[in-house]
Amino acid sequence: MSDTEKALVELEETSNAFMVAMNILKDEQEAYWASLTKEEQLKAFCAVSRRIHKGEVELGGTYRYVLYDVFGFGPEAYAQAQLAGYLDIHNAIYTGVEVDETIEKVARECIRICEEGEKTQTTSSGAASLIKQHFNIKDDKNEV
Repeated sequence: MSDTEKALVELEETSNAFMVAMNILKDEQEAYWASLTKEEQLKAFCAVSRRIHKGEVELGGTYRYVLYDVFGFGPEAYAQAQLAGYLDIHNAIYTGVEVDETIEKVARECIRICEEGEKTQTTSSGAASLIKQHFNIKDDKNEV
């Protein structure tokens, strides 16, 4: 067996051991959740939601920032939170906020172009032409 093949086998074994450990942690976390009363679950949910809202929406923090600075966890939380789905939640929130901001910027620029154009340019086709030029948007013929 070559060194590369040995390294790949070791990598697979390490990956499998990691996933076993993560599954044990998941089972422990789920057992802990099940041990809470509904009132305790609601308190925990609200406390976590409040922190996610602060870190993601109010502060626009990165994944690590929210985990480390908002929640106060260390690097040990990175993979656990990722496997629990938090990275997907973070990316969904970040993408949504970013898209909304981008849409607003583009809309404001389109409005500015229409308002500053001459009368003939502010017709539908005239404004559309100016907006295409400004944003370098190509049509189906690959022309601006």
